[in-house]
Amino acid sequence: MKVLVVEDDPTSSLVLESKLKKLGHEVVATRNGREGWVAYQMSLPQIVITDWMMPEVGGLELCRMIRADARVQYTYIILLTALGGKANYVEGMEAGADDFV
Repeated sequence: MKVLVVEDDPTSSLVLESKLKKLGHEVVATRNGREGWVAYQMSLPQIVITDWMMPEVGGLELCRMIRADARVQYTYIILLTALGGKANYVEGMEAGADDFV
């Protein structure tokens, strides 16, 4: 399965990419939401794992961009966040996230 990782922390990105590759997934990794959007359009991954808070384009905005894309294929989006609480959960779901870590 093709997975897009959008994470501005190099260590977190490397660990996540390594684990996913060991599980047999094809991984495309980017450093921010702007790069993630370009990679999404080029690679059409089945799953996007994105950090919530990033410079330039954040995870919520990236979710909204992906959901607004008119492609037929559905992309499952997982938000990585240290934020807790119902309000943040609702905000992420309204932006288009499918799950949270």
